[in-house]
Amino acid sequence: MTNFDDYIKEKKTIDIYKASKLAVILFVVPMLVFGIPFYLIWQPEFAFSWKSILIFSILFIAGIALHELIHGLFFGLFAKGVFRSVKFGVLWEYITPYCHCTEPLKLRHYMIGAIMPAILLGIIPVIVSLFNGSLMLLVLGVIFISAAAGDFMVIWILRKESMESYVEDHPSEPGCFIYTKKDF
Repeated sequence: MTNFDDYIKEKKTIDIYKASKLAVILFVVPMLVFGIPFYLIWQPEFAFSWKSILIFSILFIAGIALHELIHGLFFGLFAKGVFRSVKFGVLWEYITPYCHCTEPLKLRHYMIGAIMPAILLGIIPVIVSLFNGSLMLLVLGVIFISAAAGDFMVIWILRKESMESYVEDHPSEPGCFIYTKKDF
């Protein structure tokens, strides 16, 4: 176990309202960047059935849970306490589900855990949709890129930190604590 007596602990949180604004941008921009080529390649018809709406709704709800489970999977893979160090919950004030790792992780491990839902549920499905013509996959992928807005913001505030630093999720606010080695 790492002794954090030789580290400086600093709180780094994000503004949930700014994350919501970023989420809108992260919906519109990818929808244009990927939607225009998708439309030009596939020229989809926009007919919706109750069945497709039901399937979309189920995949959307499952994706919300899966987003947090992916965080938990990667945090657990890197945590010394493995999956015992991973907790799930909901910030009811913001109606936002979360995954919380209760122990500090190396910065690179934390960033991997933070970015993986955006890659697995957002970027990959959007790219696959360009090849298979699935409008539903395109829209869900863009939604899950957008849903990672808070994750992108946390990664952004940590981008200049040393890879030798450790990061611990904040237990009650959106963000984390960073542990950087003291200079002697």
